[in-house]
Amino acid sequence: MMENSAPEWEKGAARASAPHGIIMVAFTLAFSIWFGFAWGIAGWILFAVAMIGAAYILAGSLKNMQLSKSIGNDKTSEVIRIERSIGFLVGVTYATILIVAILLLTYDLTIFIIPFITLVMGIHFLLQASIMNRTLDYYIAPIPLISSCIAAYFAFQPDTSIYSVFAIAGIGGVVASIIYGFYVIKTYKRMVEEKKAAS
Repeated sequence: MMENSAPEWEKGAARASAPHGIIMVAFTLAFSIWFGFAWGIAGWILFAVAMIGAAYILAGSLKNMQLSKSIGNDKTSEVIRIERSIGFLVGVTYATILIVAILLLTYDLTIFIIPFITLVMGIHFLLQASIMNRTLDYYIAPIPLISSCIAAYFAFQPDTSIYSVFAIAGIGGVVASIIYGFYVIKTYKRMVEEKKAAS
C-alpha cells in the first residue's frame, strides 16, 4: 500500500495544479517584461528567452487541458482536499498582493511592488509545498525570496531606477514560474499517459 501512496499523491497534486501552467505563463510575462526596460538589448534577449519558455508551457498546458477531458476527472477525497487548500491559498495570496499593491501605490512606494510580489510568491511556494507534500516547492521558494530581498536592497539606493528594481525582483519570479510551469505540464502529461495505459 505504501508503494502506491506517493504516485497517487503526485497524481492528485498534478490534477490540482493542472490550470497553474497558464498562470505561470502570465507571471513569466509580467516579471520578464522589465528586463528590456532595465537592461536594454541584453534585457530584451532575456525577455525573448523567457517568452520561448512561456510559449512551451502555454502549449503544454492547453494540450493537457484537452487531454484531461478525454480521461475524465475522477477525484478522490485527497484530491478534493488538495484543490480546496490550494484554492484557499491562492485566494489569500492574490488578495494580499492586491491590497498591499494598492497601499504601495497610495503611499508613493511603487518601487516596492514587484519585490513584494516575488516575496509573496516565495512564501506561497513554501506553504504550497506542505499542502502538496512536494519537495520541489521547497527548492523553488528561495529563488523569488532571494531576488526579492536583493531588489528591496537596491530599491533603497537613491541611484537605482524602478525598472532595475523590478527586473532584479523579476529574475526570481521568472525562474520560479518557468521551473514550476515545466514541472506541471510534465507531471500532468505522465499522469495522463499512465491513466490511458491502465484503461
